[in-house]
Amino acid sequence: MLTTDLGACEWFVWDLRRSNLIERGQLDQVVGEFLNKHPGAEPPALAQYLVSQGVLTQFQADRLLQGKTQDFVLGPFILMDALGSGSMGTVYKAQSKTDNGWYAVKVLPRRSMWNVRIARRKVRAFEQCKHPSVVPFVDVGTSGSMHYLAWPFVEGEPLDKLVSREGRLPPDRAAHYALQIAEGLQQCHTQGLFHGLLKPSNLLVGVDGQVRILDFGIGCLLAETEGESLVDTMSTANAVNSGLDCASPESIMDPTNLTPLGDQYSLGCVLYYCLTGRFPFPDGTAVEKMMAHQHKQPKPIKQLNAEVPEGLITVVDRLMKKSPSERYADCSEVLEALRPFAGVAAVPMRRATMAMPRVRLAPPEVARPAAAMPPPAPSAPRPRAALPVPPRPAALADKLPRSEQGPKPTVAAPSTLTTPPSPVVSAVETAIPLSTLQQAPPEQRFGNLSIVLLAVLAGIAAYFLSALVNLKL
Repeated sequence: MLTTDLGACEWFVWDLRRSNLIERGQLDQVVGEFLNKHPGAEPPALAQYLVSQGVLTQFQADRLLQGKTQDFVLGPFILMDALGSGSMGTVYKAQSKTDNGWYAVKVLPRRSMWNVRIARRKVRAFEQCKHPSVVPFVDVGTSGSMHYLAWPFVEGEPLDKLVSREGRLPPDRAAHYALQIAEGLQQCHTQGLFHGLLKPSNLLVGVDGQVRILDFGIGCLLAETEGESLVDTMSTANAVNSGLDCASPESIMDPTNLTPLGDQYSLGCVLYYCLTGRFPFPDGTAVEKMMAHQHKQPKPIKQLNAEVPEGLITVVDRLMKKSPSERYADCSEVLEALRPFAGVAAVPMRRATMAMPRVRLAPPEVARPAAAMPPPAPSAPRPRAALPVPPRPAALADKLPRSEQGPKPTVAAPSTLTTPPSPVVSAVETAIPLSTLQQAPPEQRFGNLSIVLLAVLAGIAAYFLSALVNLKL
């Protein structure tokens, strides 16, 4: 138990204990060490010391200094940093006490009401969606008065920031991003799942060029299931309005009408945004945008970017049809339509590296670092003599062509040896097949054995003769 005088830090240490961020024994030890060296220190100094020691994050220290001691721990997740806020709540970077992994945790407003049983069933359904583009929905729960959703934490740049920074994307690169998104959507659609809130800010582009879809699962929670609304109507309306630039006409009319065909419309809006640098209906109020999605056509892509192929424009136009029945039957058709326009230049570096031919390394006992290995010839094949040839028995080497025999051995043939053979020669002899030994003449195979037998018989005869002589005596 901490016996050091806490002084001005007493209230801060008390808040630390209430937060449950630090185990009591560790907290007492680190605070005692600091205050023994800095008696009379103020709470901000102690907070910065805990940050420098890795005991707290800056986010946690700032909140504690503000007197906020609750909602740091939600179920198995410890909130480490704030990532941003959306229409439904704040997203935090969190670490799991179960596996020490990093997760993105969305904390929902207290007014949201849901059926946790149905929500957990949705989580289990996402376990079947295994695709690099899909960041799976992994947990949902309630902690105190807070509700939370959790996904694995991934890094990358949001697509909206990428486009605003670079401007219009090249058509092949935009088509390649759309192709990855469509692959992820198709994987989930086959499991009866949909996104419902697809938009550029929900798409992360990693340094490897891989696009990852965030917020998968929220759309399923917003939609009605078995006559029960998982989230209250206000949260549903706010979530749909936040993605109004890419919302499908049918979801605008009914915020719970989120379907796989609606995902196609949103994908078309995302692709339009990548090709032109602007949303289909960028101007006007929320009501005007809603009406535009219902009845108007966006400005033609060709007028905003003359480099876009006509075929790719046709794909975008069909994805953005007002009537769901006029869109593609499913995302498998979208994939076939997009593939011709996703050029090789748009393939991420990670995939290009995987497609490179493999280099055969030397065996482990003679392997060298890659940097020290001489580069292979660019086109000419290696000569046969350069390949490693395993050693052959001496008795078999004479049967090979002279060009493959190598240097002649300097030792004499085994039949003419007058001294014990060396270990190397013995090893060669043991490798000669038994059939080769059986071809030797009989006098060579049985000569030594005959001598031994005669010696044994002579010894037996001498024994009996001596025994007879003793009897006579």
